[in-house]
Amino acid sequence: MAKTYDLIVVGAGPAGLMAAKTAGENGLNVALIERKKTITDINRACSMMLVTLTGKYLEERIVLNTHGNRLCFPAYGFSIPYPGRLQDFYSWSIYSHRGSKIQLGDYEKNVQLGDKGRISAVYDKEALLKALLSDVNESHVDVFDSFNVVGTQTVNGKVTVFTREGTSFTGTFVIGADGRASCLAKTLGLNKTRQYYGTSMSFGYEMTGVEPPEKFALFQIFLNSRPPLLAWMTPRAGDGKHFLFINSLFPGIDFEAHFDDFITRGYFSRWFSNAQKQRALCAIGNMYSHVTDPYKDQVLLVSDAAFCQEAEMTGAVICGWKAANSITYALTEGMVSRRGVLPYLDWWRNTIIDKLDHRALIRNVVMPRVLTADEIDFLFSSIKRTINGILDPYETPKMVGEAMAEILPLVERKRPDIFQKLRIMQTDPLEILFKRCIRTGFPTTMKTT
Repeated sequence: MAKTYDLIVVGAGPAGLMAAKTAGENGLNVALIERKKTITDINRACSMMLVTLTGKYLEERIVLNTHGNRLCFPAYGFSIPYPGRLQDFYSWSIYSHRGSKIQLGDYEKNVQLGDKGRISAVYDKEALLKALLSDVNESHVDVFDSFNVVGTQTVNGKVTVFTREGTSFTGTFVIGADGRASCLAKTLGLNKTRQYYGTSMSFGYEMTGVEPPEKFALFQIFLNSRPPLLAWMTPRAGDGKHFLFINSLFPGIDFEAHFDDFITRGYFSRWFSNAQKQRALCAIGNMYSHVTDPYKDQVLLVSDAAFCQEAEMTGAVICGWKAANSITYALTEGMVSRRGVLPYLDWWRNTIIDKLDHRALIRNVVMPRVLTADEIDFLFSSIKRTINGILDPYETPKMVGEAMAEILPLVERKRPDIFQKLRIMQTDPLEILFKRCIRTGFPTTMKTT
């Protein structure tokens, strides 16, 4: 007779591994299902940044315990093993195509301060996944790789998870941690209540020999291109490499050609005179509003599956831990129902839905869709002060917005055409600003391998 589990976790990224580990440590019978053959392989574009070491994110301020090789979450009361490499970075520069920039954090000053001056750090995601998977195995979780989940069915208090390979798994609860292109969010019908804004595609390389003006910093660059493109670059942890990728919301572009044009021509080409491409990486994901109610038919969606964009490792781990503990509570109390997982649902609403505005986050990428590259250059050249450095997808845009507001009188006086466009950026609904992206994207389930 097939085994029936207390909990089935779909997806073995940071959220899924943390959920399986926590539930296993709590004594639940757990199955973890992952589509990849090698769970810890990193084969998609990822900057591997910790969000954040200079502020709170999802009501947590994570702490690095480098002596004990752990990442600590003191507000929630847990820690996770991390034996891998780390690399602090000290500033965030947002560039126009001509080299004008908005500076977040004083690089030289912050380097002198050491740990106290870092904006955050990059980590080795493979090392993190290996450490979590080791804990999962020690917690007697049944791990199943190479299975592609295609849907669920709930009957008589049990939920069955179906796979494309023809194997099914039955349990009492399911945690859906299957990422930004969540199959479970789609098959449960939860995407029907979300606003779709477009499909984000990223392509780039890990590179050696890159020589930016600051070695350990985050770079965001607005390219002079149509369709509008953004370039992002971060150092890798401990190996002297950088990861550079180009991001687009328009399918069908020649990423390789745009990438090569960026590193060989124009203002930034000097950074790459001695650079060598190493490994190519890509990623695809949809931009959605949050799932406001992430529970249906004994399936609880967590992290990227219910977020408007990637929750980053910090948020993913918190979501997995919180969800597993809520389900443990529900099973202990004999409440196989929405009431049983209310601790998670209340936390989700209070911490994310009520406090984090997905529209403010998504509006970050509006600028190149409204302004030309030269107009962006004018704005960036007009901001003279250094902004406080913090790596937070919600707080940083607020601070940049405040700096932008300070120069509005100058913009209105010297460039009233740009001033009017800025008003459009702030007042037009996102559904209008992203109309073309919505029309040309593909809001279906996508997985990269």
